[in-house]
Parts: sequence; C-alpha cells; structure tokens
Amino acid sequence: MSSNVAIAIGLLVGGAAYLVMAAYVWRQRRAPAAYALFVSLIAILVWSMAYAIEMTTRSAQFAAIWATVKYAGVVTVPPSLLAFAVEYTGRGRHLTVRTLALLAVEPLIVVGLLAVPSTHHLLRFYDQDTIDKTPWPYAESGVLFLPHTVYSYVVLVSALALLVWRLARLAQPYRRPAVAVIAASVIALGGNAMFAFGLVWIDPAPFLFVVLMVVLVWGFFRMGLLDLVPIARSAVMQQLTDAVLVLDAYNRVIDCNPAATGLLGLPRPELTGRYVTALLPELVDAVDAHRPGVYQQHEVSTVPERLGRPGHGQVHLAVQLSSLTDRTGHEAGRLLVLRDDTQRTETERRLRELLESETRLATVLQTGLRPASLPRVPGIHLAARSLPAGTGSHVSGDFYDVHQALGGDWAFVLGDVAGKGVHAAVVTSMARYTARTLSAQGWGPKQVIEQLNQALLVDAEPERFCTVVYGRIGELDQEAAQDLAQDFPLDLPKDPPGGVRLTVALGGHPAPLVRRADGRIEAIGSAGTALGILPVVDIEEVCVDLGPGEVMVAYTDGVTEARREGVEFGEERLAWTLASAAVGLRGHTGPAAAALAADAVADRIVDAVTDFAQNRDDIAVLVLVVD
Repeated sequence: MSSNVAIAIGLLVGGAAYLVMAAYVWRQRRAPAAYALFVSLIAILVWSMAYAIEMTTRSAQFAAIWATVKYAGVVTVPPSLLAFAVEYTGRGRHLTVRTLALLAVEPLIVVGLLAVPSTHHLLRFYDQDTIDKTPWPYAESGVLFLPHTVYSYVVLVSALALLVWRLARLAQPYRRPAVAVIAASVIALGGNAMFAFGLVWIDPAPFLFVVLMVVLVWGFFRMGLLDLVPIARSAVMQQLTDAVLVLDAYNRVIDCNPAATGLLGLPRPELTGRYVTALLPELVDAVDAHRPGVYQQHEVSTVPERLGRPGHGQVHLAVQLSSLTDRTGHEAGRLLVLRDDTQRTETERRLRELLESETRLATVLQTGLRPASLPRVPGIHLAARSLPAGTGSHVSGDFYDVHQALGGDWAFVLGDVAGKGVHAAVVTSMARYTARTLSAQGWGPKQVIEQLNQALLVDAEPERFCTVVYGRIGELDQEAAQDLAQDFPLDLPKDPPGGVRLTVALGGHPAPLVRRADGRIEAIGSAGTALGILPVVDIEEVCVDLGPGEVMVAYTDGVTEARREGVEFGEERLAWTLASAAVGLRGHTGPAAAALAADAVADRIVDAVTDFAQNRDDIAVLVLVVD
C-alpha cells in the first residue's frame, strides 16, 4: 500500500469520527451554540474527505477540483468556530445577520477564486511536473495565500482565545478544560501552520482537529458544562444582590457571584473549591437535609466574625437550596442562594416585641374597662359578654360595670366610647369610675349621667363622646309585687316571691330590651342625648318592675349595626333572638334557673351576631335575670 493511500485512509477514518461527532451534536442541537459547532464539524468533515481524495490523485486538474472542495470546508472552520465561541460565551446577540454576512465575505471570495480556473493560481495551484516528481500532490502558494492564511488564523485564534478566557474565568474545576482546549488548539493550529509555510509536505490539521473537536464536543456537551453553569453567567447573575453559589455534587463551591464574595468576606479564588459547610458550619443541617429535586428554604444565624466583618449580635441568613440536574435528570450540583436578612429579622423581632407590648397594654387597659367578674347581687343573676372587633392588641371602646350604690341598692352601667385604642380607653376608664364614684354618693341615674357629661366635656378630647345606659336595681315593695303577680301566666304562682325595680336613664344609648314572663319583648327608656358633646343633655328616668324569670338585656350598638351584604342585624332580629333564647327555662324560677338563663341569653345573642356579621364593631352585652 502506497503512503498516499494510507494517508487517504487515515483521513477517511478521521472523517468518520467527525461524522459521528456531528451526528451527536445534531441530537443535542437545542443546546446553546450547538448549531455553530455542528457546522464546524461538517466543514472539517468536508475538509478531510476532499483532502483524502486529493491525496490519491495524480492529475493536477483533478487535484485542483478536490482542493476547491476541500477549501469550501477549510474556509468555513474559522467563522463557524468563532460563532460557536461567541454564542457559548453568552454574546449571541452579536451574531446578527450583518455580522454573519461579513464573516462569509472572505470564505466566499476564496472559494470563488479557486473555482475559476483563471484565478485559481492566486491562492493555491498544482503543477503537473511537481506532482510527477513527488509521492503525493503538493500545491504551490499564490500571492493571496498568505493574507488568507493570516486572516484565518486571526479568526481562529480569536475564537479559541474567547473560549479559553471564558473557561478560565468560571471556576477552578473548569480551568482544566480550558487547558485542554489550549493544548488541542496549539496542536491543530501548529500542525496546519507547518504545512502552510512548507515545513511539512502533508497537512496534519484534519487529523489534529479531531483532538480539538473531541475536547469541545465531549467537554461542552457530554460533561454537561452547560448544565452546571449558565452560559457566560449573564449580567443578571453578576448584578444580583443575593449571594449565589454553585456547588458540585460534593458541596464544594465551583462558582459564585460578586455578592457572594461580599457576603462571605473572601475573594473568589479562596471560595472556589472549598466545602460550603467549612465556610459556614451553620449550613450543615440545611445541606444534609437537602434532597435531589426538592427546593428548600431555611434560616440560619451566624456570628459576624465568621463572615469576616466586625460587629456584635448575630447575622441572620435566608437560605435557598435547589438542585442542578444533568440531561438525564440526575443531580449534578446545587444552587445555593444566601440573603442577609439581619435587618428584616431584627425589624420583625422589634415589631413582635411592640405587638406583645401593645397586647399586654391592651390587656391591662381592658381589665380597667370592665370587671374581671360580676358581683353576686341579691335577687338577680347577671351575665356579660364583650367581643372586640380587632385582634388581641385592639382596645375596645365598649365597657360595662356592676357596683353597689349608696343605700344598699346596686347599679349597672354599660357604654360605648367613640373611637378605638388608648385614647378611647382613657375616656372609657374615666366614664366607668366616674359612674362608680357618683353611685357611691347616692346620685340617681339622671344625675349620674348629667354629671358624667360634665366630666367628659372637661377631660375628653375633641370629637370624643360616648353613649351610656345607667340603671339602679332596687327591691319591690309588697304592693308592687302583688301588682306584678297579676300579669303572670296562669301556670305560674299568683304570688311570686320577690322581684326588682329598675330605674334606667339613657345618654344617647340604645334602649335595653326586656323579655316578660309571657314572652313579650319591650324596650325600656328614652334615648336622651349622647355625652361629651353638649353642655346640657336631655335625660329621662324610667322605672320598670321585673318579676322572677324576666330578663333585661343592655347592649351596645355593635350588636344591632353588625352587617352582612349591607343588611344590619337590627333591633327586630335582636328581639327575635332574645325571645327564642333559653325558651326551655321559661316558667322556671329560682337562682339556678336564673343563672342558666342569664348565660344562655348572653351566649345566644353573641353567637347570633357573629354568625350573621361579615363586618361588625365591638360588642358588649349585659344580661339581668330575676331569680
């Protein structure tokens, strides 16, 4: 076998290798820069196949024809490799139609000159006498060969330099592929240069480019470099304020952004290659708990010294950990995002402390607005319910109280101060204890409300007013008890023991409701004038006698003004609720029945309002049932 035939066979084998790699890249054509690499492989394939045929011919004419075909591949390699490097390094936006057209100018000129017999000699030409004297065809160089060669090398070196620069900037594990690209490039370009300048008689580039292409195809696609590190780490990653670290399968840092170097206090070369758990031991639990394919969030705290910064206290970090998978779906690495949440965490802590402080303050204030428990009043049973509209830190403006008055009677007061919060609580507390003081001095309901109005005018803030119902609970005399007995149903005793007389005055407040022994519902009292607005108020006293089992309900307007779809709960619905509450206890008298009835009525009203309302204000209810 002649040497030129052996070389031709070697070129054909190399061409087969390029064909296999081209087929593989075509299958991966959705990957970035795959099309450009595919074109490069096809170009070198054409180069190798045409050169193999060229080496076997002994005719200058046929050698020139296959040389032209060969150069169609040769001139395509530099621009296609440059396109691959540009696209892979994330600069694909520069590959416009105009740019590609400019890159195609020189190859088209070269092929055109070679295709025309009269200009063929300007680049490379064959002399029959030379072919007859050499064991294989050898082309002579024309005047344009050197400019073409220099241009091609400039494009090739630019492409490979851009690629190597990109790889060298990524991280330590990717510098070995960069060295491989450099070595393969030097070998391929060096061999071609030796042939171009006449140092060797055979062009080894088609053989040597196999090494470079294997590095590119295997390194960039098979080894999954495009999977682990996004192309050229776009400017978005560079400008992220959160620290981003790319970890390999062993949790070593292989890439990071500037925010990570700033947060961890170390330059990038000192971060890459180190275990992330060695940099931040607080991440051990988060890393150990991570499962492939699962996105996880954690919060860790560390000391400032571990991050290379002075300070006291702790640094709070929000941690996000997710998987980076290869083309088969297996975890090839991890993406770790760290955010310094110290300020937010401290702000939330201060807000929680403030909320807890406000809640404690609200609890203290609420304790001053209403008694912890209701007193035991002879002859009656009491129940009260209070339900604020807001959260635990909300201070209601509704209040109630039951206390003893001068002379042995008992008094009750229930009111509603306009507004919410601490200022309303101050007015509420003042109103409650003013009423207590006036009761202890023996003032009647009308006088108590009038004096309370004067106190509010002096101490209350502008536009701060309240409504109040105040009542005195007294015993019935024998004559009043006998008159009351005549109104009882036939199945009740004609001479019921006891009963009470209520003397009620309203300062702009809703009238209390009374449920009689026969089930009738009636409102008692005259509305009067709200307090804290005018220096003189119109107040009337009303006396009502209640017999055993009869019920009085005083309430704030949060009950009747509760709304659902624009409809109020209303006084009629409240009256129906009172009429239907604890109906099983009607006709039963005595302390036990009165206690059960008082609680049942109070609960039924509150439940009815809360079930009905979509929007409501504070609620306060005071229930009185005669034993």
